[in-house]
Amino acid sequence: MEFINAVRDGFKNYANTKTTASRSQLYYWFSFALISLIFCTLLDIFIFDSNAYSQLLELNKPTGWISRIWFWSIVTPSITIIVRRIKDMSQPIWNNSSFIDLPIMIVILLIMLLLLAY
Repeated sequence: MEFINAVRDGFKNYANTKTTASRSQLYYWFSFALISLIFCTLLDIFIFDSNAYSQLLELNKPTGWISRIWFWSIVTPSITIIVRRIKDMSQPIWNNSSFIDLPIMIVILLIMLLLLAY
């Protein structure tokens, strides 16, 4: 699956857990999510406070509303694409070679939650 098709399918099936997702779709979706969140965070810094480049590393200062709104709009598709990826695996999850992919994506999702929507 191509990048744009994976992103389109992620938004199209944001609450559909009956279908399956391929590994490339999972990777493309989380690449899109990380890149877009970084872009939104930088946009927040430029719009709300132009001298606050250190806000990215300080957890007690909010970075802005654009990244928070964008994060909460892609949380549901991110969770459902993980569920759809688990359904795509034909073998039991512990016997599969892509078993390590899912915990990594869940950790990435939790890190995004911690940094942007605390």
